Amino acid sequence: MTRFFKICACFQDDWPKQKIVFRAGICLNGRMFCRHGKSVNNLIHWDDPFSEEFGNGMVYRQFAVGSTLYAVGFEQILTMDDFTRKGVNILNVHPAFRFPQNGVWGVIFDEIDPIQMDFKGFQHVQHQGLAGGQVLMNVASIIIDHYTVCNAGAYVFSAADDHQHLRRTDLADIYCKLLGLNGERKSRLFDKGFPGWEAYCDVPTGGRGYVVTTESY
Repeated sequence: MTRFFKICACFQDDWPKQKIVFRAGICLNGRMFCRHGKSVNNLIHWDDPFSEEFGNGMVYRQFAVGSTLYAVGFEQILTMDDFTRKGVNILNVHPAFRFPQNGVWGVIFDEIDPIQMDFKGFQHVQHQGLAGGQVLMNVASIIIDHYTVCNAGAYVFSAADDHQHLRRTDLADIYCKLLGLNGERKSRLFDKGFPGWEAYCDVPTGGRGYVVTTESY
């Protein structure tokens, strides 16, 4: 599995159920969602605070919670064959999936090594107090910002394995609860913050892959 499809184990097992409302591009907890890029000849120019400094087609954005630095990265998936090459069985995750005209982006999220300025290997990060919820809200905000720029048709990612066995709850189970999959009820964050978006996964058949289609799908 290539690194940019992994979502690291940075969320608390019991992340707080914070209320968040999105309206007309504004998150009513005080954060503004702005358009940070513009279309140039069908190619997107990514302006600050997004960056392309990681290279290899990676667009990312950093944020900090306390003294810990994180980044959410995005890489465009150009063809159905790219899913196979990157280890995602898209038709197992979503059997009726069709490649959207507005494109698909693979998502990565992890803690950043501030010295090397690189991802730290998708290991579990223990948070204190409300820090886990703050991380989650930042990730959600950045995905919305990214979508505002490119109007992606879908996002795909996979839940990282907990090789060190530090997590009480499997990250795949947490994502299913967040997205309303595998018999779980959709969370307020996903239901209210991402209207018109639908999530799918192959967790019931033993996989760890997810695809989320947007209003532009």
